[in-house]
Amino acid sequence: MATVGSGVYGVSNPNISSGTLAPGVFTYYEKVFLARAEYELILKEGGQIRTHPANNGRSVNFTRMQPLTVVTSPLAEMSNPVVCALNLCTVTMTLSEFGMTTYTSRFASTISIDANMKEQIAVVGQNMGETLNKLVGEELQNGSSYYGNNHAVNNLAAGDTIDACDIRMLVQTMELNRAQKYPDGMFVAKTGPYSKANLLADTTWVAAHTYTDTKELYKGEMGELYGVRFLLNPLVFSGTEATSTAASTVVRFYTFIHGANAFGCYDLEKDQPKLYLLPNATDSNSPAGRLSVISWAGSYATKVLNSDWVISCRFTSA
Repeated sequence: MATVGSGVYGVSNPNISSGTLAPGVFTYYEKVFLARAEYELILKEGGQIRTHPANNGRSVNFTRMQPLTVVTSPLAEMSNPVVCALNLCTVTMTLSEFGMTTYTSRFASTISIDANMKEQIAVVGQNMGETLNKLVGEELQNGSSYYGNNHAVNNLAAGDTIDACDIRMLVQTMELNRAQKYPDGMFVAKTGPYSKANLLADTTWVAAHTYTDTKELYKGEMGELYGVRFLLNPLVFSGTEATSTAASTVVRFYTFIHGANAFGCYDLEKDQPKLYLLPNATDSNSPAGRLSVISWAGSYATKVLNSDWVISCRFTSA
């Protein structure tokens, strides 16, 4: 998972020539940054979250194994089992660099914490969370497609909203595809605000705060329905598909449902997405040190490992 690592601060840092942040102050800002970033980063939940070792190239390879054929014939006496070759498939993801920089005016250093700086750092943290969240969402769209009421892209209608019947059909599809469930025996889904309203109206909906067991909640978890735990994704994925083969122009909103080991998210050791601060930076562009630099940057990659275990659902809004 992408985490905020050690920031840039201290008199020993050659990049800071005017003004420094005390470690305690930076730690505070780091927490503000991470809290906002993690709030926005929902779609990675339930994925394989790993860190790629440094100095091992930028490609990460996964080996996907298909289930073996079920044996139905008994062995003859004194015979060995029939040889069945493993069906292996290599899935590769490539790490790329992402980041953003913004500037702000000079702020109090060392001992005081400026309220405006707190909000500015929080906004940068939100940008990192939304960016990584969008990367995961764009990859999850590569899963198997599903349209409301069994419609296709060319006849999706305004009334094709998410409902309990759709969830039952999706669970059936996942089970027929032999998708792995999570340890609690459930699948996981991520949906947006539009579909959330339809789900909450269903009488069989179980809200997360009324769970009777002690399961640990995912970030953004709303509740469950028919063996699927639903998370609210704050970043809306929507669009229209109007082409020569897709006549419907109705706006559709994405809901993603998946099983365990269906997709992976990787960052890079020594370059995990994190916060960078240069307080009162002095260089040729700012000789008087009247501005500070706030950045986030790092390497990240995400990949669907088995498209049969991720369903990219398109529904309309009510």
